[in-house]
Amino acid sequence: MPLSTHSAMRQTACGLSYWDNGERQGDVYVLLHGISSGAGLWAKQFASQAGKNRLIAWDAPGYGDSVALASATPSAADYARALKALVDEAGLPAFTLVGHSLGALMASAYASRYPEDVSRLVLASVAQGYGKTSAEQQRQVYEKRPRLLEALGPEGMAQERGPFLLGQATPENMLMVTQAMKRLRLEGFKASSYLLAHDSIDDYLSAIRGDIEVLYGAEDGITPPAGMQALQQTYPRMKLQAVPQAGHLLYVDQPALFDRLVFDHAKQDQKESNT
Repeated sequence: MPLSTHSAMRQTACGLSYWDNGERQGDVYVLLHGISSGAGLWAKQFASQAGKNRLIAWDAPGYGDSVALASATPSAADYARALKALVDEAGLPAFTLVGHSLGALMASAYASRYPEDVSRLVLASVAQGYGKTSAEQQRQVYEKRPRLLEALGPEGMAQERGPFLLGQATPENMLMVTQAMKRLRLEGFKASSYLLAHDSIDDYLSAIRGDIEVLYGAEDGITPPAGMQALQQTYPRMKLQAVPQAGHLLYVDQPALFDRLVFDHAKQDQKESNT
């Protein structure tokens, strides 16, 4: 499924590529993809929100056509600074920040550092990071995914990993995963793997003062429901929402429900304030 024909790929002065549907109405949503993905995997959301809300989805540094970070050993704060440059250049007003998987770690870092930009924070299938685990576990996490990419290539990795990422491994969904993984670049993949292995979402969530919405797939084996529930025990202000019949890529598996929970939120708030 290609992105909406009304959307355009843009590039910032510093070399970050992102999709922008250019809508002039509705609210603004900035979408951050996960470690094995890219902007194109948000295609169903771009299709559903045409004529409704403005969506911006980046290819994270080192992904797709985006320039890599200067550091090969980044923290989530490095990605947050890169996103801030994009946000400022695009002249975005306060927006809803949506981060999926490793993008949730990046989104948390952004919201903790630039709270004035984020009117609402939505995290999905949260990758919490391994920064507080043993050095050996960190090494294993850091090496695992790049090694797979080198051994299998993007298409082989999609066939190997796709069924584990999806709750609904339909031909259409598998094709979307394959197309996204074709745009993976080893340099960016290694940097994001370092982030996953060595950083921790706890370093950022503790600084966020507002509510945090967390969506998770009921059938997610990558970031299981138990992990999301444990996270809420540490941060009671989190609002958890399970998405049934969905795996890790819940926004691909169950786009209609995901869209309702994310994009219809403002309408629901307005309705409640009027009653």
